[in-house]
Amino acid sequence: MDKWTARNGKMIIDILVNCSIGSIFLGSVDASNESTTGTKIYNLFEKTIEDIGPKNVVQVVRDNANENVKAGDLMRAVYPHIYWTPCVAHCINLMLQDIFKINPYVLVFKKATKVISYISQRPLLLNLMRKFTNEKNLLKPAKTRFGTIFLTLETMYKQRKNLRTLIISNE
Repeated sequence: MDKWTARNGKMIIDILVNCSIGSIFLGSVDASNESTTGTKIYNLFEKTIEDIGPKNVVQVVRDNANENVKAGDLMRAVYPHIYWTPCVAHCINLMLQDIFKINPYVLVFKKATKVISYISQRPLLLNLMRKFTNEKNLLKPAKTRFGTIFLTLETMYKQRKNLRTLIISNE
């Protein structure tokens, strides 16, 4: 189950399963009007497991949100044969998030954000930057927000000479 917030502010929980034929989307739940306590997440896990059939479930991968940890603890008592493991991508994302709370990384990130924001909000400058960087964008989207930060900083580092040339150019 993957909890996220849509652009319109709704909190959505997607339910996916991995099996021999690949990842399958089972459905989603709009949890906007509810608090997502451990008990409510537990009920959602339980319903999903019962729909699939408990004997068909081997492992549940969950993120590290407190309510998911609590739900996992409740589920272990009911389904002791199911392995409950934290999501590695979520763990890495949390580690990267913590790194960007430490100096000098937080300062570097803030400065990079200002540069990218300044360039992105000025179409002429953005086009000129692309000319100097051989059509490369500075912002590199990734599957996680903090992965995006690292990839963007890497791109800026690789393009540092081109960016300096842009700044001192007469154009």
